[in-house]
Amino acid sequence: GFGVCVGPIAMKFDPSVDVDADLSDAIRRMQPDFGAHLKRAFTNSTIRMNDATRGLSQEIVDQTFFRDGGSDVMIKNLRTSRSESPRLMAIEADMLQDILVIFVDFGALSLECEYEMVNSDMMNLLPVTSDGLLNATIESTRAQGRVGYVITGDSLQVNNFDLHYEIGQIHLEAIYTKSRDKLHSRSTRKSIEETILKGVRRDIENYFEGQLREKLDNVLQDVSLNQLFGENVDLTRKYVMRSKSRSDFANSLVDTILGVIRKTISSTGHSQIGIGNFKKSFRYPQNALSFIWGSFEATHGKARNLSTIQRTGDFSVHVQGSIVSIFGSLGLRELSCNYDRYRAKVWGIGPSGKIFMTAGSNSAKLKLISNGWITSIEDISNIIDLDFRLKLDKIRVEITGLGALNGLASKIMSWMASLMKCDIMELAEGKIKEFIGNYIGISM
Repeated sequence: GFGVCVGPIAMKFDPSVDVDADLSDAIRRMQPDFGAHLKRAFTNSTIRMNDATRGLSQEIVDQTFFRDGGSDVMIKNLRTSRSESPRLMAIEADMLQDILVIFVDFGALSLECEYEMVNSDMMNLLPVTSDGLLNATIESTRAQGRVGYVITGDSLQVNNFDLHYEIGQIHLEAIYTKSRDKLHSRSTRKSIEETILKGVRRDIENYFEGQLREKLDNVLQDVSLNQLFGENVDLTRKYVMRSKSRSDFANSLVDTILGVIRKTISSTGHSQIGIGNFKKSFRYPQNALSFIWGSFEATHGKARNLSTIQRTGDFSVHVQGSIVSIFGSLGLRELSCNYDRYRAKVWGIGPSGKIFMTAGSNSAKLKLISNGWITSIEDISNIIDLDFRLKLDKIRVEITGLGALNGLASKIMSWMASLMKCDIMELAEGKIKEFIGNYIGISM
């Protein structure tokens, strides 16, 4: 169970209230001008970036695979064909909390990709697939929420994001071939969830976040704390120490919770979890003009090392009334998977072997929301909500035993990398989130 006794976390006081009077007065005077300065600097930076990056394409997803109902969907080479620099509609600096409350408009975004859809339920009856090119334009995307920053030397740096994205309606154009004719199909959808792009929504949001991080960092790195505080060394020191105390509190709380979670995952045998079987049909060239359909199935799969979850950076704290939000970045020291057996068949025969997968890099976001301050581990009952999101990158895949069908290696590696970044990632994410929720008393 979760009966672990842990002492006080970090503080016996509420750091949102306990503020040095001189520091509080200085910040109250400078804070409105500081927010206005950031907005002006961001706008000027956006104008410069627009001129510098106009027309440049950027890759969002190399390849991903996901299931939607009875269909297997593959998206490849998802790239931007036109983008706009983000515009700050509003920004409010909360310097006592190292938080920027923002409302940002990312403008229109045009995308292009290759797609392939296979109805797995129909494959036995009619072995056909739908594939082609897709052009998509998202009319507008807006986000609002908060950004946590940290002090680095005499300047500031973006640290954590807690944003809610509103993705506008999408115009789609599919280009595909039928009876050797190139056809175009156009439609408009109000929500990304009504389109093939719902499988890459997180990737699109990560692209927007990367844009915003770059612009904000350009602005914050030009900020001088000494100049902000009028070269008052004492006030600057108090500000730095206050920032550190808040970060230490949040880090200590998260480390305490994760320490319990790691032990519980290990002791209950969930550091390794089963992953579902994987089936896929594929086209195998018969000659220069035709192909035959083959089948691939991987079974007896496991994902390992879920108990290596740890904090990877300083957490941010934002207090609004009685609601305390704590958010930041986590990661797994390692996440690896394997299938003990696969079978690839063409004309009913083919090789078998094993598959090994490892995520070269991973990251996660954790947010805890409590009703009231937390000064000891007993106060975790104040936590009323949590969010946990995992991201995997740089997937390495090894396959044994392909033999005569070695030409399938790149295709299988693509499937496995995509599977790990979607289904397996969601499985690991859900399991870790479940353990955190159980510990703090929130049903997932």
